[in-house]
Amino acid sequence: MLTRGLTGAGIGLLAGAPVVLWLMGRTALATSADAEAGGVPLAAVVVPYVVGLILIRLVPPKLPLLERSDDERLRRQVVWLAGLALLFPVAGLLLGESAIYPIAKILILLGGAWVVLRRIPAVSPAGEHRARIPRFWYWLGPGVVIAVWGYLFFYSPLVETDISGYGDWGRVELAVVALYTFLTASVLEEIFYRVILQTRLEALWGRWPAIVATALLFVAMHVHRYADGPFLDITLLILTSNGALGVFAGYLWSKYRNVWALIVVHGAINGLALVPLLIGW
Repeated sequence: MLTRGLTGAGIGLLAGAPVVLWLMGRTALATSADAEAGGVPLAAVVVPYVVGLILIRLVPPKLPLLERSDDERLRRQVVWLAGLALLFPVAGLLLGESAIYPIAKILILLGGAWVVLRRIPAVSPAGEHRARIPRFWYWLGPGVVIAVWGYLFFYSPLVETDISGYGDWGRVELAVVALYTFLTASVLEEIFYRVILQTRLEALWGRWPAIVATALLFVAMHVHRYADGPFLDITLLILTSNGALGVFAGYLWSKYRNVWALIVVHGAINGLALVPLLIGW
């Protein structure tokens, strides 16, 4: 009952944030922490994710669920992993934009998770679940979802992409930053939050409590953005933008167990708009 109540409250926060932004007239969102990135229309954030979630539900309508577990080792892993997920936002607030921040990120999310999984060994439930998903849907399901979501997110009439702020960047500098972002965000964050943490929460709590809890921890990871503006505005922004990505990626992972799909989605969000600059268009 407590888990159900907390899940409902979490869904209320995540679903209510874009509504409050709309009521406040905040319809252009700075979804990237980069000062050079332009604002994104609220509808261009919300619509692709809503359509994507519907498609995950329908393509196909039914696939095997991950089996629940009462393994005490998984429970202990989750306690420590959640601790790491709460420690990282604190580190982000303390370190800000300093050069130590990326080192702390790698140490906490990668090094910390490695220590937890090594000290409390338990087989990940993801492998057994993946084996029960038909190979056809393992690839086609996320392929269809990402194709439609990607069109709506990057190329539909809702989108107003502005990358003029990156015009002064050199191509090599931009490529290095893009590669760093890909490895530490698109790969590391998805491995930690979805593949490691959410999977274990799913085994203990079930699909949606795990997705919502992990999405909120993923939102908390972005609290370093409070330096960018008023507290309420930034809270609603990260709940809308990062929270939507957390729920979308979480459902994508829970349904298909395809880690490559997660990396493609997160990588596209962080870097696809910069491709024309990288190749000199």
